[in-house]
Amino acid sequence: MAVPRVLSRGRCFLHRSTPSPVRVCLSAVPSPRTPLSKRHFTSSVPVWEDIVQTPSRGPEIALSDARVPQTERNASSICLFKLPKRMTKSELQELVQSKGFNIKETLLRLDRFTFHSDTRCVMQLGSKEEATEAVRQLNETELHGHTINVMPVKEDFYWEDTTFMSQDTIEANRYFYDKGNGAYEGLRPLLEGRRVMLAVQTPGWTSDIVSVQTNNARRIIKEYIGKYGIEALGFMRPFFGDRKQQPRMLCFIDFTTKEGTEKAIEDLHETEIEGRPVWLTLSEPAPWRLYQFAKVAPQLIADLQEKGVFSKEMHEDRFANPLPKKPSKKPSKKVSEEA
Repeated sequence: MAVPRVLSRGRCFLHRSTPSPVRVCLSAVPSPRTPLSKRHFTSSVPVWEDIVQTPSRGPEIALSDARVPQTERNASSICLFKLPKRMTKSELQELVQSKGFNIKETLLRLDRFTFHSDTRCVMQLGSKEEATEAVRQLNETELHGHTINVMPVKEDFYWEDTTFMSQDTIEANRYFYDKGNGAYEGLRPLLEGRRVMLAVQTPGWTSDIVSVQTNNARRIIKEYIGKYGIEALGFMRPFFGDRKQQPRMLCFIDFTTKEGTEKAIEDLHETEIEGRPVWLTLSEPAPWRLYQFAKVAPQLIADLQEKGVFSKEMHEDRFANPLPKKPSKKPSKKVSEEA
């Protein structure tokens, strides 16, 4: 079974007057006019910026489409990208407001499995003048160790265009917008027992470069696990040269039904797929994952913890802020010799 071609509807939200504009695509579902080679099968921001091309007049729109570009609204809006993935909507709003700017609306997309952003955000500010000043003050500033870019939104950007959310693709369904009950919907598969962690014995099915590993793993998942009904597929974590004979997490999978989840675990857990042992287990959020969930939706997580659904043990991801190394307890050479 071949891997479906990934296509995207290109969308640019930088203003035409911006020198050397960067094309950025919020949509995870490309247009048939923009085929991507296998080496570009990724959600990496730099890759999307490099390959997503859109007509100068904006996205292709059907003649029956009644949408009208919101020129005045876009004139007062900015795009922030290359953001730290753990920054939340509220943290970004606090940053912009601390500079004296008013925020009317914020559009931020999150990964349902991690509650990390896709590193891009669109904000409507109080006026066109505020947007211009925000670009001047915030562009190429340091934020949590990242140099962020801020530019004006393109005049034909469509705020209501959430095409990728309606596509029936397991890659597109990985994301949700952080507004309304988006956080709850992102957690629903976990709460309903439909989220599974897939682990594969290292070094996985191939030891090739990351793009080859990822595409091959995606093919295998769709071919062997897809029949149980997959709603969304998480970010792939390829094996980087680790050849220890032990299971290692590859990705999270959300199934469409609990019955499909249970059947997949019954049939495939501790079996072999294309010569490699695999493990399918129900996902249980780690303390550092709960910490990120709570940053995005504090009241929701607090309510679920109070009901006993989630543990109250939480701590920040140590990969975000590594703990200082402890002094070595290795005995000195002199002591060892005396012993």
